[in-house]
Amino acid sequence: MRKCPYCDFNSHPLRGALPESAYVAALLGDLEQDATGLSERPLQSVFIGGGTPSLLSPAAINQLLQGIGERIPCAPGMEITLEANPGTVDAARFEGYLRAGVNRLSLGVQSFSADSLVRLGRIHDPRQARDAVVAAQRVGFREINLDLMYGLPGQTLAMAADDLAAALALA
Repeated sequence: MRKCPYCDFNSHPLRGALPESAYVAALLGDLEQDATGLSERPLQSVFIGGGTPSLLSPAAINQLLQGIGERIPCAPGMEITLEANPGTVDAARFEGYLRAGVNRLSLGVQSFSADSLVRLGRIHDPRQARDAVVAAQRVGFREINLDLMYGLPGQTLAMAADDLAAALALA
């Protein structure tokens, strides 16, 4: 994996295998420290994002969501969003995320222009972006947003409109 050149988050590409269980345990440990100061108001939403959390397996996402529910009261039907990179997911992963409790996907499409995606350093192409949306819809996701970038170097208004049209065509 590699980091997109435009990313401004303090993050670094991981070398080697992702220590999922240790990472999830650390997240839940951090939450546990902060949970004591939270009110009794139920949690309304969870956003799992910043980078490519879709590199985590559905089992790790399930472990994380179960751990959140054990530490904080959660509202019935709360929104649980997972950011995903179209180049790192497939129908089986989507199905696993849905079973884990994720009910909204945020797909980092950025553009449907192959040239723009190359300039952005993205690992997916326009076909993979479309395939990811269709796969998510087929496994049962009804809430999907697509991140699109506007004002890219060399992007014309017509190119931006083409990106919007491509997104809308996917419903």
